[in-house]
Amino acid sequence: MNTFVIGIGGVTNGGKTTLAKNLQKHLPNCSVISQDDFFKPESEIETDKNGFLQYDVLEALNMEKMMSTISGWMESPRHSLVSTDGENAEEIPILIIEGFLLFNYKPLDTIWNRSYFLTIPYEECKRRRRWVLKLPLWIQKIKFTKNEESNIIEQCVYVIFRKGKPQLFM
Repeated sequence: MNTFVIGIGGVTNGGKTTLAKNLQKHLPNCSVISQDDFFKPESEIETDKNGFLQYDVLEALNMEKMMSTISGWMESPRHSLVSTDGENAEEIPILIIEGFLLFNYKPLDTIWNRSYFLTIPYEECKRRRRWVLKLPLWIQKIKFTKNEESNIIEQCVYVIFRKGKPQLFM
């Protein structure tokens, strides 16, 4: 059975989930798997030298569980009608996988039919991340001062993105 798998990666808070969900609305029966759903429990997340939990690294994710979910979809995919020649529609299951470190995980390299990498300017990433850090999410349970927020963004989030990005194009 033909399937069509789309990978959407990029910087954290870059719009990947929003794009995937909007595509899903316009592609009937399209499935979305989000890498954010595969974080390990907080007790298994390493901390940096400043005591911050390191959620923005591949080791914070249970990628084996994610691969198992993807394999399950591949074995029993849902279907969407996709025009293949401009006139006739062929039933092809579509899976969108989105996440900030998708393209840093080599076992996924062979499944993409299409892959997209979203980037946003540093200042926009900082603005969006600052907004997220204010939310009472399980990812960040403590409140930060403006200076601490900037340090987290500069020293953790955006640095990890810059380190990972060159690997994508090797």
